[in-house]
Amino acid sequence: MAAALMVWSFITPSAAAQDADYTAVTSPFQEDYDYRIGADLRPLVAVDGVRWIRFSIRPKSDREYEATKPVPVTVEVDLLNNGDSADVLLIILFEDEAGTALDRLELGKIGAGRGRLKEEVQKHKVTASVLEATRRVYLFFEVSR
Repeated sequence: MAAALMVWSFITPSAAAQDADYTAVTSPFQEDYDYRIGADLRPLVAVDGVRWIRFSIRPKSDREYEATKPVPVTVEVDLLNNGDSADVLLIILFEDEAGTALDRLELGKIGAGRGRLKEEVQKHKVTASVLEATRRVYLFFEVSR
């Protein structure tokens, strides 16, 4: 019994600390972030039981593109769903350093199963000049069940 209590005392603080790392917010969640293309962003919010762990936009290659040409990118989203199965909608507004909108990208529906880590990667195209000028992103994240 003492051993079980000792093990429980080690588990409980770390689980509580993990929960404390996430801010619970209502759906839909909307927030503006400083962001550079290729970087990882960690929103660390729990939206209706879905933890949003990571977000990133990465060009598929390092080659240079003309400013008006579309660039293939991958959008990566990591989620952990602690509730019933859910669908997630993510809309990205690309902004310059002054917060002026440059472009908008809506991802396809992301299905998040109960108690599962979802590492979503979607392919899209974004104009080269938008990628170059992006210094902020405004993220709209909605969970529906």
